[in-house]
Amino acid sequence: MPAQTAQSKAAGSGRGAASGVRVLFGLIGAPLAWIIQICASEALAAQVCYPADHPLSAPLLSSLQTWIGAVSVVCIAVAIGGVTTAWRSWTALWNVSATNKFVDHSTKRPARFLALVGVIASSIFLAGSLLTAVAALIVSPCRPW
Repeated sequence: MPAQTAQSKAAGSGRGAASGVRVLFGLIGAPLAWIIQICASEALAAQVCYPADHPLSAPLLSSLQTWIGAVSVVCIAVAIGGVTTAWRSWTALWNVSATNKFVDHSTKRPARFLALVGVIASSIFLAGSLLTAVAALIVSPCRPW
């Protein structure tokens, strides 16, 4: 019997790169990162630019753009991780069904669907995170819209 590699064992068992936790992270990682990016950036800007009832012309914290940029970089990294995880989960689940043609894969269909939704949604939310970061760097947080 030829020796199997770890990758072929993982593909044959349906586990490995397509575990439920990885599919879940691929599905919700990027959307949660975008929500955290929006909320943290807005909270920082609100506390620094609008400490009372009237807005300030300049932020109280001189490094506000740096803090917003750091939050954006971390959230974009998490979103990239979500897209990558979703893609790997989807391809691993697809490869399992392609290699085992004589096995009933009806139990893998929901996981494959969720992994595909994760690929699509995470890609969209990654683009949203990138556009939010660009907007935060272009528009001053203390300037009224």
